[in-house]
Amino acid sequence: MNRKKQRGTRQKRRRNLWSILRRIAGVLVLGTLVVGGVWWVHPPLLELSHFQVNDIQVRGNSHVTPEEVRSQLRLQAPVNVFQVDLEELAGRIMAHPWIRNASIQRRLPLGLIVTVEERQPVGFLLTGKTCLLSADGLILEEVKGRPPRVLPRIRPVARVKCRVGQHLDDPHLLGGLELLGALREAPVLRQLQVEQVAVEANGNYTLRLAKARPILRFGPADPLRQLTRLDIALRHRGQKLESFAYVDLRFPGWVILKPWRKEGEKWDGRTT
Repeated sequence: MNRKKQRGTRQKRRRNLWSILRRIAGVLVLGTLVVGGVWWVHPPLLELSHFQVNDIQVRGNSHVTPEEVRSQLRLQAPVNVFQVDLEELAGRIMAHPWIRNASIQRRLPLGLIVTVEERQPVGFLLTGKTCLLSADGLILEEVKGRPPRVLPRIRPVARVKCRVGQHLDDPHLLGGLELLGALREAPVLRQLQVEQVAVEANGNYTLRLAKARPILRFGPADPLRQLTRLDIALRHRGQKLESFAYVDLRFPGWVILKPWRKEGEKWDGRTT
């Protein structure tokens, strides 16, 4: 009797062991298929609870919280890790104003890895409301109260709509963002803090720097070339930008410099 009982126990252990081994083999085979780019799997295997998504990792985020990213997925459990459309899910995430790009990978056997690239704020748009802008002209969020001075303010000539998640379509405002991008690249202004960019009706721009630095006027086209011309003029004179109260770069080939205590004078950028 004891022998029969022992024999039955050993057989039960063998069956359990084989069951575990089959599950492990199934995971390994599916993993191999995934790595090899083969996505056909026998339908019953897709329904195994062992492959239901229960872990979503978020990487690359700093402003947006992992919970916000997961909520953008709008997944309703149970969801099989092999049945989700990764491109569709990435598109849902990129509908968030702060997320510029997103990619998703399967993490067998339990979940997903979401990698996001966030937009970088570059300035505040002052148009009745105060809105935070990205470099590509997307309105990231509405800011309550007075905006901090860590980023420049962009003041349009007329009031424009400020809706979170929408791109600016005003060419003059987009030109102002291009100007801010050029300022970040230009050695002559790289260390100076821009306080405000005022957009004029004719497409010109008035730039105010922090701490009583000079006022600069820019034309509508090619701000980087205008800044290069300014850099050449300052090196030609052997002076720093802080030596001047007013700088006008609107006229091709010319840099107009007005010292703090002297009369304005012109320098022809075509001569060195």
